[in-house]
Amino acid sequence: MTDIPRPLTHHYQDPLARVWLACAEQMGFRVQRTRETYASSDGRGTLWIADDSLFDPDDSLAQMIFHELCHALVEGERGENRQDWGLGYGIGNNPWREHACLRLQAYLASGLGLRSFFAPTTDFRILFWQHLPEDPFYADPNDGGGRERSCVAARIGAWRASLPRWQPLHHALVATAAIVAVTPKQLAEERRSNSTLLPSLWEAATTPPARHPAGHAAIADYLPSHSCADCAWFFSEGEQHYCQHKPALALPKNAPACQRWEAAVELDCLTCGACCREAYDAVEVGADEAVIQLHPDLIVIDGTRNKLRRSGLRCAALAGGNTIHETFTCDIYPDRPSTCRDFTLGSDNCLDARQRVGLSL
Repeated sequence: MTDIPRPLTHHYQDPLARVWLACAEQMGFRVQRTRETYASSDGRGTLWIADDSLFDPDDSLAQMIFHELCHALVEGERGENRQDWGLGYGIGNNPWREHACLRLQAYLASGLGLRSFFAPTTDFRILFWQHLPEDPFYADPNDGGGRERSCVAARIGAWRASLPRWQPLHHALVATAAIVAVTPKQLAEERRSNSTLLPSLWEAATTPPARHPAGHAAIADYLPSHSCADCAWFFSEGEQHYCQHKPALALPKNAPACQRWEAAVELDCLTCGACCREAYDAVEVGADEAVIQLHPDLIVIDGTRNKLRRSGLRCAALAGGNTIHETFTCDIYPDRPSTCRDFTLGSDNCLDARQRVGLSL
């Protein structure tokens, strides 16, 4: 038989790699493979990811891209312009940003049963990831609890992930879960042919948790003693119950807690201060309000409107909150304007403000 060269018209790629390469591309990132670094960014939209030959056996291009996109979410658009997300070489001495990335990565992956499948590489897998509780946003109260720095940054990243630009990330996670669901986790021949072979990474994938009746998050099986009824986002109108994440959809009685559950009893203005700091940038003051006469040094005239003066990102009347354990106070609380008086603890605006500063999901 004469050997006739077969023309090559295509090349094969791992479907997960294509899913995540397309995801990165849709959000404005380019992925370049390299032998010079394991994973980095150039601050101009390029994600540098190691060649497959440098990967550990449990690494995948999909996981590496996912991890770098979580870094981008934590850093925000301004941080995207810093080389290597601004982490530099001092990460071991100040690792909170890497911790934030891993908390966010665990949160996004957990809802689709991909937390172990998409576990990170590097020493942080041993030093931090494997010690994360089922709720990846939990931190010991001695470390600041909900105000711990990496928790705050990770929640802000989760809030950014809800914005339109980041929808391809969610599509990629759903596509990954679909591929995982139809991929055999074990092959008998693999074990028979080599008894020392490590288990397949596909075995690390788990069945995704059920979705909450409102559809906005997965059910938190790790919160069996809680339900929507004791969540800060729960509200009732007559005999109907709702979640402020999906206010148009009535909830069944005793709906279970979801991964965005937040204890209503823990809402506290003194440990929050969100509405008085970077969540909002202006507080208008009525022309006849007493604060104008009582605290003229705090009033700024903007055209025909009066506003409370700002000190950086904070209202100038806000004091405290300079450490993760220090409470916030208002220097003019008895004389505060009606805008502040009408701002109700647990209201839509309150929870929105908490999301913006990384205290709520």
